[in-house]
Amino acid sequence: MCLYFAAGEGLCGVAADALRGPQIIVEGTALVARAPSEPERWLFDRADAPEPFTESFSMPGGQAGSLTLGVVLCVQRAGDRLLTSPLCLTGDVLDDAYNRLPAEARAIR
Repeated sequence: MCLYFAAGEGLCGVAADALRGPQIIVEGTALVARAPSEPERWLFDRADAPEPFTESFSMPGGQAGSLTLGVVLCVQRAGDRLLTSPLCLTGDVLDDAYNRLPAEARAIR
């Protein structure tokens, strides 16, 4: 598990380790240690907001996120594969996660 802090703001996110966990299960769907396309598809499918881009979002690096869940589906290396390492965000970071998170929070670990 990785904790991320924003300068002068305190804790802004917690990421589950793709190899060690813990597992995060939302609505019966496991989010940790999966091929990124699987939970991304689930995330976009559950976004039933009437207006586009009001529930799900994509970070500039391509990571999918959910505003209602407060999560970004980051990835982590596992040998020659990438597995999901969800980053759970604090509520005050959601409005501008890309700029308020430290760069290492978005990077492939």
